[in-house]
Amino acid sequence: MTGQIYQERIFSRLNAAIFAVVVGGLVFLLIYQLLVGPLGSRPASNQFLVQLILFFLAVGINFSTLSITINSQGVLVGYGLFKRTVQWADIEKCYQDDVSAANYGGWGIRMGRVRGKWRLVYNVVGAPRVVLALKKGRFREFVFSTKNPRDVIKIINQRLSKSSL
Repeated sequence: MTGQIYQERIFSRLNAAIFAVVVGGLVFLLIYQLLVGPLGSRPASNQFLVQLILFFLAVGINFSTLSITINSQGVLVGYGLFKRTVQWADIEKCYQDDVSAANYGGWGIRMGRVRGKWRLVYNVVGAPRVVLALKKGRFREFVFSTKNPRDVIKIINQRLSKSSL
């Protein structure tokens, strides 16, 4: 049974804006090169510019939305193609993150060491984060952003207390 308990999607305006600027700049370069002429003494080929545009467009779309799903199997968090599932049996406890995102080196998918434990982090600018302390694995904590940390923590802790009975 995979009944959905909670679902949330966080659109990151900053990620989308950064990639829109990069793609826009590359489109400008391509159009300039097509209409005016090559840029510099060793210009990039038009084909290469198109490939860069498509690459950054795909990466921008992939990393523009963080999705969180809590169901009977566990907690699934992902940026597009990059998803992480944590089974209920692997979660020891859950609490709100009090560490600055700067400790992780920014936003997106990050790894960091906090209080001696390795963390895998899926975070978004400006959103609070929840920590899942894990029983085993390379990463002893999995951290993710959510707009509703109290609700998410309550749901997870209720599920954990039911499974420990």
